[in-house]
Amino acid sequence: MNKVVIALCVFLVGSVCKSRGQSSSGKYPLGYSVDIGKITSEKMQYAKSLGITHIELAGIGAILDKKLDTIEVSVKWKDHIQSVKTILANSGIKVWSIHMPFSQNFDISLTNEARRQRVVAAHRNILKALLVLSPEIILFHPSYYLGLNEREARAKQMTKSVNELYKIVSGYKRQMVVENMLGPALRKGDVERPLMRSVEECQKLFSNFPGKVGIGVDMCHIAEPQKLLLAFGSRVKTVHVSNGTGEAENHYLPCDARGKNDWNAIFAALQKIKYKGPFMHESKYKDEKELAECYNSIWENYQVSLTKKK
Repeated sequence: MNKVVIALCVFLVGSVCKSRGQSSSGKYPLGYSVDIGKITSEKMQYAKSLGITHIELAGIGAILDKKLDTIEVSVKWKDHIQSVKTILANSGIKVWSIHMPFSQNFDISLTNEARRQRVVAAHRNILKALLVLSPEIILFHPSYYLGLNEREARAKQMTKSVNELYKIVSGYKRQMVVENMLGPALRKGDVERPLMRSVEECQKLFSNFPGKVGIGVDMCHIAEPQKLLLAFGSRVKTVHVSNGTGEAENHYLPCDARGKNDWNAIFAALQKIKYKGPFMHESKYKDEKELAECYNSIWENYQVSLTKKK
């Protein structure tokens, strides 16, 4: 079965759901994370045929040298970004968000001030090069893994970076968000988990951020992600959708039974806080049709649950 026929089948499945009385009211646009180096015209046209309308650009760390020996974006990458712009324009798919780079070196919480400033400058250069793709959301990780007993110092450095990056991002009239990180326990071996590992830590850190900095809620990084959604309300500006246990970077498809997320509770929380962005998948998949089919399935289940409550 070729991809065009598969896409038609997914479309028909959605039509059948509607014929059964499934309401499309309140359903979120469908999105998924795509490596910027793997975007092709065929891939984007296929995604659009499945009902995917938005993407998050991932793999951005490849744009610069991993050790940040240089922080300038090369002509080669600028040309590639222009090519991506053309592909997206032809497919009709929009860039919702950019997942900015993160690594041990690309960490906005570094205590070495010169290195921290270099990371912020590198982010500025990357963002400037990517603005031609018209992203809505610019997403940052709060930190990489931390050494033992340096959490407070790293939190202060991260907060300093957030304030500096906010000025850059808001200057370009874009929405800045910081993503929550996985942290079922404080320590992992001989290191500490990244910052923003719990609802409470997110709230504490956000109290020192500019008021318009939003949160990106990763539903694989925390058990019962609906609690984080409700805790932040209108400050939730984007989401990373996948299923998990809250114990590891599972990134299962939402309808994968190995995960523990309660999608009815998550949808209810999203609607309560009036979330308006895409249902942005950061999930493992073999074919994009799995994203569309899975989304239709969990949304239909949610609609059925609402009917039962009436």
